[in-house]
Amino acid sequence: MQSKDVPAIRLRDVQFSYGKLPVLEQLDFRVGSGEIVGLVGANGSGKTTLIRILLGLVAPASGEVQLAGESAAALSPATRQRIGYVPQSPRLFPWLDGASMLRYFGAFYDHYDQEYAAELAARLKVTLKTPIQVLSPGQQQRLSIVRALGSRPDILVLDEPMAALDPAGRLEVIEQLAAEQQRRPMTILLSSHITQDLQRLCTHLAVLHGGRIALHAPLGIFDAMRRFTVNGAEGDLAAHSFERARHVRREQDGQRCWVIDAADVDDFQASVPKSATAASATHDLETVVSEWMR
Repeated sequence: MQSKDVPAIRLRDVQFSYGKLPVLEQLDFRVGSGEIVGLVGANGSGKTTLIRILLGLVAPASGEVQLAGESAAALSPATRQRIGYVPQSPRLFPWLDGASMLRYFGAFYDHYDQEYAAELAARLKVTLKTPIQVLSPGQQQRLSIVRALGSRPDILVLDEPMAALDPAGRLEVIEQLAAEQQRRPMTILLSSHITQDLQRLCTHLAVLHGGRIALHAPLGIFDAMRRFTVNGAEGDLAAHSFERARHVRREQDGQRCWVIDAADVDDFQASVPKSATAASATHDLETVVSEWMR
């Protein structure tokens, strides 16, 4: 396991485009060892692309990408064995049953814990004796999570891992991930649109917006944010600024949505032009984070 001083995940000035369409632009992102970071962003914002670049599955146009202090493009065999990955669509062998699939994947590791994987499968209610092709999408997703955790990874990367699960299934997976992380300082990067899951599991959130990480902070910082809708004359709103704002979105002429810290509410309200009105909207995590996705 790497030193605490060495980040588990590090991206510097990463740039990537699909043809002429820019996806990531001078992106910087750092995840410390032992952190659980939720990665959020709108559909098409580049979350999966970021993850694939991080894992060395796609090469960036420029920039530096590191896992556990090593270049993602040239990981040592030892470091590769410390990384677990769960894609949004499980990449399993449909003609095998779960037990055979785990034995196959386990053969690529020096120390794959088959006993633990079987125990985890039982806890997550995954049958290992049924051909994978007849399992439901939710069962296949759980099996993919079991496969990744069976290697006892130090760094676990999950891309929308619970999209196919029902609420009870999501909660079971989150509880298992939390329990595993408490037993040992595993670093987790979890991409998800389900803010309730992120609140239950994550220590930090990172918002991907405009090709960059717009905000990366402890979960408590997001919990303390407030959202305001300001209505007024377009000229006054266009000229209005509040330097401590976290995010500003133009809804339409004469309307802006602001995300600010709770500690700045009084100063913000005092700064609003006299011709305008500021109304506090709901400020739950989903509402606040969605401002970067609209």
